[in-house]
Amino acid sequence: MYLDLDVILAELKADDWLASDVDIDSIEDPKTSVATGIELQYVMEDVWDRHRVVRAHQEITEKNIELVPLTSDALAAAADLRAQYDALNVFDGVHLGSAAVLDEPIVSTDTLFPEISEVEHIDPRNLE
Repeated sequence: MYLDLDVILAELKADDWLASDVDIDSIEDPKTSVATGIELQYVMEDVWDRHRVVRAHQEITEKNIELVPLTSDALAAAADLRAQYDALNVFDGVHLGSAAVLDEPIVSTDTLFPEISEVEHIDPRNLE
């Protein structure tokens, strides 16, 4: 399963609003793109100390979440999706494009993702 940033944050931030609903150990074959590591640094830049921010990707892998490469196929899929869905931002497109190329569902609370028929969406609050 491909994990969106909100699921990663739920695992890495003790006070995250979603933390009590996410159990990474119960997610089969969790993975996310290296772009998530970049997005995580961007989002947490003013929250975490610099040492933690610049090594955020290590925290992802320490949780046994595979960091998959960002491929040109994923970027092409992201471009196609963003061309079709105006509401998708850059990171949303990359996450959805990566999930599509990997043929994985995306685990996210993003309310736009259920409208994207090209990628299966799973709300992490519905995982058992």
